[in-house]
Amino acid sequence: MRFSFSLLSLAALAAISACDSTRETTSGQPNPTASRTPAAAAPERPGFRKTLTSGSYTYTISTSGPVGQRQLAVRAEQAGQELTTAQDTIAGEVQDAQLARLTTGPGDELLVFVEGIGSGSYGEVRGYWFGGQDWERMEPLPKLAGPAARGYQGQDKFRVQGRELVRTFPIYLPTDANCCPSGGTRIIRYVLPESSLAFRQASVVNEAPVAQ
Repeated sequence: MRFSFSLLSLAALAAISACDSTRETTSGQPNPTASRTPAAAAPERPGFRKTLTSGSYTYTISTSGPVGQRQLAVRAEQAGQELTTAQDTIAGEVQDAQLARLTTGPGDELLVFVEGIGSGSYGEVRGYWFGGQDWERMEPLPKLAGPAARGYQGQDKFRVQGRELVRTFPIYLPTDANCCPSGGTRIIRYVLPESSLAFRQASVVNEAPVAQ
């Protein structure tokens, strides 16, 4: 009986060892759901680039980097040689850049029109003055206040007209949805006083909505 019990014990141990061996082999198999191909990174949107000339000077405006943290570079050259470059970070996208003659003084004024990201697309103007040696940055446009700010929700458009900077945007009434402003258009004109780098608001006009 002692011999039979030993045989039974050896058989039981062999069975347990076989189970352990099976478990080890199974656990070492690769998990087909564990290895996945990483998602491809979203392609970077191309930046803005424009070249402007004034007399013997050439100005290059360009952006690079990810959307929301674009690096804006404004470069001045003469006869192919770099004179100076101003660099700034912008949160939106450059829509256009223009040389302007907003004063009768010397030098060139360069305006960069930036459109914010998102549904509102709040705009801004980056202004630079170049007198032949280095860039000087203009002050931001005056903050909208009072009647000029009433019904404002972005969607700015900018243009230069004569010696004025013209800003337009749709007017939202209190019950308007984001898609459908119905209050007409506001036109704000800015001037740049002589020997100044700060714009001044000159006029505010509301145009009635166009009849459909």
